[in-house]
Amino acid sequence: MATTVLPGGLSVRTFTPPPAGWDPEKASDRERLQYGYPRCPVEFPELVERWTRKLNKPYTFIQPEFAPRERPNIRLRNGVSRHGAETSYNWAGVYVTPAEGTTFKWVEATWRFPQSYLPGNAEDNVQYSASTWIGIDGESGSGDIMQAGCDSDIQTTGGSPQHQYNPWWEWWPAGSFWITNLSFSPGDEISVLICITAGSTTSAAVFISNNTSNTGGFFHATAPAGTNILGSSAEWIVEALQTQIGYSLAKFDTVDFTDCNAGTQAGGTVQSGSGELIHMISSPGHVIAHTSVVGSTEVQIQYVGP
Repeated sequence: MATTVLPGGLSVRTFTPPPAGWDPEKASDRERLQYGYPRCPVEFPELVERWTRKLNKPYTFIQPEFAPRERPNIRLRNGVSRHGAETSYNWAGVYVTPAEGTTFKWVEATWRFPQSYLPGNAEDNVQYSASTWIGIDGESGSGDIMQAGCDSDIQTTGGSPQHQYNPWWEWWPAGSFWITNLSFSPGDEISVLICITAGSTTSAAVFISNNTSNTGGFFHATAPAGTNILGSSAEWIVEALQTQIGYSLAKFDTVDFTDCNAGTQAGGTVQSGSGELIHMISSPGHVIAHTSVVGSTEVQIQYVGP
């Protein structure tokens, strides 16, 4: 086990990867503790079954390595459209809230890593991004977000396009970090699971998996002083990141989030189909990323800009 203090005061524990062929479902509790592998909450058998299925193959575990990612991921609110969905200048997706008297303890999803393209109004030397992620908090008056996902970036310099595809995690407002030794390419399937440590508001386990290459890693993060997770919302989002010209959304392949579930401290599961929709706009009434709920646990976000 290694403990690292990252910029912003975040503390992260990573673990030596288990040997090849290691089966977490057959491992003893001591072995799981040794390798830092979190056990899914037993009160959520469907969650256990989904993640057992995803990892029931030859799989390579990594010990994640991090580098600072200087990008804020806070929602810039707008209002409610005439169709009832909320609108935002930098978020598109769905968020859910737990039943009164309880809070969220985990959130999960699986999706295909989208290809990014230049929007029709692209400028030279400006980075355009489509950041796909899931998270806990960020809505309902919380002052924090615990989130993880991937960025699809594109920029032209002298007319030559350059792409960048990187996984990351963030505990806003404390800090945001690339995972530098886990790679993705457009079309790869990604799964993310975020679990708040039982009885804690300052500790969480994060698991990010490239299901196409059967490679992934998990780590445990502790928030700096003054940052607490409330568990007041969970979300599945495509985000435009801020640049020198404002919020710059890349054109992107349609993002299809599946297995969109969030579990509560009371043992219940809330699905994305019951959530609130957010469309991304570039100006009042001008939608550039449209959100649809296509199933109880499936959310689609389509680029319709610029």
